[in-house]
Amino acid sequence: MITDAHAHLFHPGWYPRAFSDATVRDFVARKERDGRRVNAAAIGPQILKMLTDDRGDATVRIMDKTGIDRRLIMIVDWGIELGEAETSIREVHEDILGICNRFSDRLIGFAGVDPRRGDAAGLLTWAFDSLGARGLKLHPTGGWRLTDARTLEIVGLAADRGLPVLVHLGKTVDVLSDENARPGPFIGLARQFPDIPFVAGHSGFDLWETFVDNTDVPANIYFDISGWQERVQGNGANVLADLARLHRAFPGRVCFGTDSPFYSFNLIPSEKQWVERVVPAFPGQWARVDPSLRRLFAP
Repeated sequence: MITDAHAHLFHPGWYPRAFSDATVRDFVARKERDGRRVNAAAIGPQILKMLTDDRGDATVRIMDKTGIDRRLIMIVDWGIELGEAETSIREVHEDILGICNRFSDRLIGFAGVDPRRGDAAGLLTWAFDSLGARGLKLHPTGGWRLTDARTLEIVGLAADRGLPVLVHLGKTVDVLSDENARPGPFIGLARQFPDIPFVAGHSGFDLWETFVDNTDVPANIYFDISGWQERVQGNGANVLADLARLHRAFPGRVCFGTDSPFYSFNLIPSEKQWVERVVPAFPGQWARVDPSLRRLFAP
């Protein structure tokens, strides 16, 4: 069984305009690094159209074609940092978690909220208890820290329910900052809540070796490799070598991930290539999702 531990659903109305614009710029920058010139103004609407899936049908169809059995869907809240999306954060939760409930055997939804929101605790309680959210996604790329009391409060709500917490670590788009998305505070947060799993989103991207070189990483920390697609050089041997080190350092705690649709742009060949490049290379070594879903990450 292949579980994608880090993915999203996208619709322009669910995200701040500043993020959508940054996503287009990021796409253009990647193409230019590959030696291709792209007109951002011309291609922007097409990129957003490719990313969009406001019903979940495209996501499940792609999963069927690429052999992905389950996908964890993350909700992200940048409204305070970048300006509110067209859709309120409560409606975003209703929409995305509603899609996950519609495809309950395939999609598992994680709530996401900026802890600075005045109703953050109430929103999360509602998302967990009424909408069926199965975890919490934190994206500390704005003006708040993993060590803030408000952050600890909402993580406590997940811990009270035995739910996992996935935290973005490492680089991000140009309108946000990675200053507060570092391994040190993340490790400290996981130590404060030892009874629930924490997932290092993207394994910290280029910061992944910080974990490998640390001999005292708590046992409740897992790692997803979403976004590592962009690290592939040539035939991908470099990524497989790095993954081998990560698996050796943390056996049974490394999760496959895609960050879909932000790297594949909902293109089946792109997503299939990533699955086939890394999943078979480490048979029986990936962290697994409990089939009963009582615990998302099973030892």
